[in-house]
Amino acid sequence: MTRNRPLWQTSISFLLSGWVILSLPNCRKPDINFGTTFTNNNTTNVVAVDTFSVAMSTVLLDSFPTAGKGSLLIGRYRDPYFGIITSQTYLQVSPPINLPTISNLAVYDSLSLILRINKGYYGDTTQVQRYVVSQLQTVITLPGTQTTFYNISKFPYDPNPMGYSDAQINPTAFYTSQKLNDSLKIKLPDSQGQELFNLMYNQSDTVRNLNTFLGYFKGFSIYPDPTSMGAIYGFRDTVIMRLYYHTPGLLYTPAFIDFTLNNKPYQFNQIYFDRTGTPTAPVDSLNPEIPSTATNNAGYIQTATGLMVKLRFPTITNLLQYPDYLTVLKAELTLRPTVGSYSPTFSLPPQISIAKTDAANDIGVLLPVGTGNLIVDYLYGTNTAYTYDITNFIQSQILLGNEYNSQNGLMLIYPAPDGYTSFNRAVIGDQFNPNNSNKVNLKIYYASYY
Repeated sequence: MTRNRPLWQTSISFLLSGWVILSLPNCRKPDINFGTTFTNNNTTNVVAVDTFSVAMSTVLLDSFPTAGKGSLLIGRYRDPYFGIITSQTYLQVSPPINLPTISNLAVYDSLSLILRINKGYYGDTTQVQRYVVSQLQTVITLPGTQTTFYNISKFPYDPNPMGYSDAQINPTAFYTSQKLNDSLKIKLPDSQGQELFNLMYNQSDTVRNLNTFLGYFKGFSIYPDPTSMGAIYGFRDTVIMRLYYHTPGLLYTPAFIDFTLNNKPYQFNQIYFDRTGTPTAPVDSLNPEIPSTATNNAGYIQTATGLMVKLRFPTITNLLQYPDYLTVLKAELTLRPTVGSYSPTFSLPPQISIAKTDAANDIGVLLPVGTGNLIVDYLYGTNTAYTYDITNFIQSQILLGNEYNSQNGLMLIYPAPDGYTSFNRAVIGDQFNPNNSNKVNLKIYYASYY
């Protein structure tokens, strides 16, 4: 315990105690009227305590929705803390509602799948990756009473790819090595293209009726080649399968027909990982919660792979036994990512929200405390931190007892919707982390009799 010493070696008056609170680093003056609430002689002091236990664990959320998020996540990268992470996407396309009239002189040219990048990415963007397309073997449908698709959802697809493309992507410049501006083009088989061209030319019921078309052309899975490694990129959900043809004559007249994304809520991303040999390896479906003491004295947050951090405060009720205790004035929680765990390549979540949680690790209501006001110190790492004023939460938890607080607490999460489409992650040091500058800290300021 550390005690703020009186300014003149005597008791701090009401006015001076207010000045002390204002002068505390990164603190705001609590909205409390001391007056004669606690004592009759206005000699209330302020005591700062940062020795309460903060129990930390990493929790695995086994599934979460990834459908209809507006982003196709495709790629693969290796993370020294979180393992090899892969994302592939599933989708359907549909022919245009109004079929074009194709001249009997028209000639088929080619068939391609066109993806447009967005600014989302995570990993090493300097690498060339191979993007592979396979046709689905079954139509995308919701099973049973399921209302959406999740990160663990998948559908069988033909192991013989329809096509692939090797490319390097610069997401911030909106540029790919194919020199097609912000687009990635994957050529599909001419046999498939010629067949589609004939169906369109004849205006077959196969392309006039959507359900019939989906029975014929069930959809795509787009995924990274398992031998390539680099980054996971986000692509817009404006994906197009484009059929090119032309009409010969004195003037070359090129034309195309676009098959666009069908049923956006049925486009989803499957995300999977291999954490073998990493600090997060112990966290799996059989062991969905692991204490930080078993994971290198740290907790691990990456919502896109289902990892969250749980904090409990099992000893805060002991404050009621302090002989000088009056009330909690302020409680400040500081989360510190460990030095060396983050970089411009493996960047931190710009926001981390805090929600209430229980013994079953269910996520409750978000605390209205902001998202951490992240400060990043890439040079030394010692000043990187997320900070929160959790005064109201601690005030209420103190009254619930140590037994309750040993099971219930707070869950750290990357807030939706970005958390489900971004792979930013953080490694948060616990109270036993060997680096003193990387330890989680709960500091409580309370009013004292003396």
